Amino acid sequence: MQKTTKKFIPSMAILALASSLVACSTPKPYAPPMVNKNKIKIAESIERLELYTRPTGLELSARDQVAVGQFLQGYGSRGEGPLYINVPSSTAQGIGAQQAQNVIRQSLSQLGMSGAPVQTGQYQAAHGVPAPVVVSYRTLKAIPQDCRNSDNLANSFANQPYSSFGCYHAANIAAMVSDPRQFIEPYGSTPPDSQRRQVVYDKYIEGENPASAHPDRQEVNVDN
Repeated sequence: MQKTTKKFIPSMAILALASSLVACSTPKPYAPPMVNKNKIKIAESIERLELYTRPTGLELSARDQVAVGQFLQGYGSRGEGPLYINVPSSTAQGIGAQQAQNVIRQSLSQLGMSGAPVQTGQYQAAHGVPAPVVVSYRTLKAIPQDCRNSDNLANSFANQPYSSFGCYHAANIAAMVSDPRQFIEPYGSTPPDSQRRQVVYDKYIEGENPASAHPDRQEVNVDN
């Protein structure tokens, strides 16, 4: 019995070692790239500005005028399509509605957008009920993924990142980018400098240094 036990123990150790090596060589599933897990959605949005008029006309404070200018600047940089001006039917013929339209057109002209397409219309509003002149335009908005329901950071099976890893990073990028069109199309490249290219080519043919000439620069000496 003693001889059998001595042979059995090494055999069990070999089997345990072999099983551990097989377990180490088993491939583990890798997590997909973060850009595929935490996608930033781009959706169409409506930006609107409400201008309330009075029976005596449109009375804009200095703060209101700044708000109108900022709104139209946003249309110039991020707007898609025409600028819409919708006047309430209850005051469509009033002096305030006419002044509101004139203010919008004058502000567009001052901002260099006199040729911007503008569409006017009306919407139903009851008489006696305050109704604003609504100025709006279509734009794109980046919608980040909701990261509030995140997994336990300590629960990482097989040394893999948790399922919501990188969600807040993608959400911060979506919040910081001012123009969502950057996610859809690349920036346009500037035209090449043909004159500079010809100068470099001529110097290369003549065997000269094609580098640009730099003026004398300041030299700083540090004494140890």
